[in-house]
This record gives sequence, C-alpha cells and structure tokens, in this order.
Amino acid sequence: MTKNRYNCTNLGYNCTRNPYNWSQVNSSLLDPIFSNLRRKLLAALLLQPEKQWYMLELANYLSVSRSSLQGELETLLKSEILVSHKDGRRVYYQANKDCQILPELQSILTKTVGVVALVKKALKPLAKKIEIAFIYGSFAQSSELVSSDIDLFVAGNIGLADIAVALRSVQREINRDINPVVISIDEAQRKLLSGDHFLTSVKKANKLFLIGAESDLGKAFSGKQD
Repeated sequence: MTKNRYNCTNLGYNCTRNPYNWSQVNSSLLDPIFSNLRRKLLAALLLQPEKQWYMLELANYLSVSRSSLQGELETLLKSEILVSHKDGRRVYYQANKDCQILPELQSILTKTVGVVALVKKALKPLAKKIEIAFIYGSFAQSSELVSSDIDLFVAGNIGLADIAVALRSVQREINRDINPVVISIDEAQRKLLSGDHFLTSVKKANKLFLIGAESDLGKAFSGKQD
C-alpha cells in the first residue's frame, strides 16, 4: 500500500506542532481552513479515523458531487492530514494517523461539528419520552466560540434530571457545558399561547434537530396531530 505524504504547511500550519490555542479561536476565523464542505469532509474522515472511504461513498455520505470533493481531497492529501491508497480501480482516503496535529483537529471537530452527533446519541435511549429535541442559540447559528455553551431544548414527558445525567459524558468529552431547557408539550403550548418571549424566540430561531423535525415542532406546539 502506497500512501501520499506531503507537508501540512500547505494549509498554513505545521503538522509537527499546534501553534494555536484552539479554545480561544472564533469559529469564523477558521473559515479559510474549514469551509462548509471541508468541515463536513474532515468530520467524516477524522472523527472516524479507522474507516477508509472511496470517493463515491464520501459523496453519497455528504450529499455532494464527486467533482466538488476532488479538489478538497487533493488539498488535504498535500497537507498530510489525509493519506490514500489504491485498491483495484478505487482510491481510498483515510485520516493520516502520523499527522502530529490530528488530535487537535479531532478535538475541535468533536467540539463543533461532532457535537450534534454526540448529543443525539446521548438522547437516543430516552427518545420514547422525548417528542422534540434540538440545539439552538449561537451554535445553531454557527456564530459560537469553541468555548461557548451549547443550548439544548427538549420537549416531552421527561425531567431535567434524566437529561442532565444523559449529557454528563458528552460534556466531559467536548469540554463544554450543555444548557438544557426541558419542558412538557402541554406547558410549552400554554406558554406560547400566553406570548412567552423565550419560547416564541426559540421557536423562530435556527435549530439543529436531534429528535423530530420543524414540522413536528409546529404540530406539537399548536396541539395539532395528523
């Protein structure tokens, strides 16, 4: 197996060290490195470092065209963040485990892109008691600092204590606080009818859904069912 090896300085930093204090870097400052496509691509590859991907598989997974991935993959190969090998007619891509900043890149991706998957996984055992769950606030708007808290909204037949217990391991892993708001559907409906400012604002805000969808939110909060 032949691996492509290049130099991380092609992306503006050196793989032999981590020159940044990631916890103080605003995510907007990472945009030249982490465009939306590259952020998703890095999350897929670096947060699953054992997995080898071929291009069509990656394109389907990320819901993008193969042509849009080609340049990104070449850049990441040249930067030594990824390695590749050919098996028959397919070229496989994988995280470069020898890249010295791989742990730092994985950490920042886990604390940003990977947060949704981690929280969703933590809530899954409680899904029968939850009708709606989503992340809102600065994280959902992509305007957060890496050190910002994560705002979580949960509506259903469940208490705050159960949610708090489920989130403990996630908070330790991402080293960020998760602030859950837990409310029953009936209470949410009553508060919305009374013009509650917080719930009205949350209902209109950007959301990253973990359980349910926007259509479910409208039905649940209006009391309408199919």
